[in-house]
Amino acid sequence: MSGANPAGIVPWASWLRDRSSRHDALLLPDLDRAFVNPASVFDTPHDVVRHPLLTIDCKREILQRWAWDEYLLDLADAEGMPQGEPSRLDEVKAALRLVTRERSPDPAAPAAFIVPYHWDETALAA
Repeated sequence: MSGANPAGIVPWASWLRDRSSRHDALLLPDLDRAFVNPASVFDTPHDVVRHPLLTIDCKREILQRWAWDEYLLDLADAEGMPQGEPSRLDEVKAALRLVTRERSPDPAAPAAFIVPYHWDETALAA
């Protein structure tokens, strides 16, 4: 994943940014930054799930990158290099499971479909 071009992996990201109205553009997160470091754009993985303007594929990509980051932190911690913050890998995995269960909106209208979000504590245990 390192050195990957987010626009090449998710070609519709720039399309989404270009097609957004001015009002929506204010609500659209910095996708370039979100693909590189999701935690710098979103406070929690569930903020990604709840975002009304992101497509399912975009949410999945951001969460997969976040999961990789958390996995690397877990690995460093296991090797005796603690980073200070507790791992959020379980939380990211739960968010990924929620996104996987949701249907993808029509790609021609990425902001037209708002995904219902229901937080389920049992999803963390799965």
